[in-house]
Amino acid sequence: MAAPATNSPRPIDAALAFGVALAIVVAPAFFFADFEAGREHGASETWRALAAGRAVRDAPAEAASLGSAAARLPREALPGVSHVFVLTEGGLDEFDIERESALVACGPDGRPAAAPAGLEPRIREAAGKVKSARSESGTDGACADAGGGVRVCGVARPSGGVAGVVFRQTAPSVPAGWAGLAALAAVVIALLAFGRAGARAWWRLAAVGGAAAGAVASLLLAFAARSAVAAAAGLEQLLAGAGGALPSHDPAVGWGFVAAVTVAAGAAAGGLLRPVAAFFHDFRGRPFVYAAIAPAMVGMVLLIFVPFFMGVYLAFLDNDRNFVGLANFADILFPSGTSDTNFYFTLGVTVMWTSLNVFLHVAIGLALALVLSDAKLRGKAIYRVLLIVPWAVPNYITALVWKWIFNTQYGPANAMLALAGAGPVDWLGQSFLTNFAANLATNTWLGFPFMMIVSLGALQSIPADLYEAAQMDGAGRWQRFRHVTLPLLKPALFPAIILGTIWTFNMFNVVYLVSGGGPNNETNILITEAYRAFRVLKNYGLAAAYSLIIFFILAAYTAVTNRLTKAAESVYE
Repeated sequence: MAAPATNSPRPIDAALAFGVALAIVVAPAFFFADFEAGREHGASETWRALAAGRAVRDAPAEAASLGSAAARLPREALPGVSHVFVLTEGGLDEFDIERESALVACGPDGRPAAAPAGLEPRIREAAGKVKSARSESGTDGACADAGGGVRVCGVARPSGGVAGVVFRQTAPSVPAGWAGLAALAAVVIALLAFGRAGARAWWRLAAVGGAAAGAVASLLLAFAARSAVAAAAGLEQLLAGAGGALPSHDPAVGWGFVAAVTVAAGAAAGGLLRPVAAFFHDFRGRPFVYAAIAPAMVGMVLLIFVPFFMGVYLAFLDNDRNFVGLANFADILFPSGTSDTNFYFTLGVTVMWTSLNVFLHVAIGLALALVLSDAKLRGKAIYRVLLIVPWAVPNYITALVWKWIFNTQYGPANAMLALAGAGPVDWLGQSFLTNFAANLATNTWLGFPFMMIVSLGALQSIPADLYEAAQMDGAGRWQRFRHVTLPLLKPALFPAIILGTIWTFNMFNVVYLVSGGGPNNETNILITEAYRAFRVLKNYGLAAAYSLIIFFILAAYTAVTNRLTKAAESVYE
């Protein structure tokens, strides 16, 4: 047995790291399988509710007749149904006065049961949706949420009105126990393997073991999810004769799911083994340190990773919650000829917007910092306070103020042009350049104080004797700035530039509040285009896909710039 290197992690720490890496992949895989089973189960429940409505829609609007029709429904097919109802249209009497519509309801066993008073508005809402669906898409059924997990589904009656059911939604259970046992067994096997192998081979063992555990866990989860969906499909067979074609179920937990989880588990286990093992290195020696950071770690998981995973999942669905694979990404990256926007044009605008803003922020901020660092300047404290005000004021207030500044009739911008003898400019009109200039001026005003503060702090940390030595060697002002100031500004300025780039790339408030993306969405950047897909187009999957693309663009930018600029390294390294 090869002896582990002195600086190598202990087998127990490596096994803990291996378990954490598996959990990072297997836990989202479980939730994905559970969501897919729940989505298919919900679609099945809706279909069964509408099928039940079709089975009783010809019943007369009388309690006895409706109860007789409801009693013939297979109760095991509708476990959550509380009421079966018929809502008749009032129509007009002989005096052309509209009659009040009548609601007749009974329990699923056929016994008369008045619908609760709070449900009657929801039943009427569902009836209105049925009429709208019939006129718009030709379908005869629709559903409405009644709150508290209760839904109302109804279908149109030939004689007018709506027939349907009220039911409480249920959720299928995808057991995680077997997948968890598989992961736990993999951790125990990994611990034994780490104890017998050389430390240099641990990452290979982790990658292979992680892939094997991911494959077993994903197979178990896929089987459980498909079993839950098959149980719901079996209930549909009991109502197959009530009308409507049986729905097809295709949960996205097939071989693609298994392959993705297998590869991700192997990569995570092999790639995260060393850094996570280093994190656990002194776990037993300093338990209180780990206990102190545990709340922050839990909060980060709940507030960052869980919403991020939900966004990733949503990016692969359409508005009907159907799994569409990469269709949303294809719609963005390969726009059709009828699309009102173009991803690559918007990306170009975003890159130009970010580059110009960051350049102006750094140039103005560094110039002001050099002025404020001059020992001979009087009133520096007052200047610093005044120059930081644009950054201190909430940016949405600043954006609205600048929108007023660029107002065509009353704005100070055109008033200044009038004093100079120039005509007014329709800043926020139909010109791309003027709208973009208004956005740029606003965000430049917002962003330069941050770069000024960062630069000023870095300048004050540079030892004065370096300048004195350079001056004694005959270096002029420009040479001192180039060979002393700029290199020593790098550790502070480069990370600030990377952070400022990310902020500017996602600067939603300015573009949305000043130009509104005008004219014709031409000054939209990627983040406002994602918001437009969410708010205007109501395409939530497309908006999530936009957000995921933005994330990958910024992640790649950060990785490349960190490597090229070595921003994480000290200037003395």
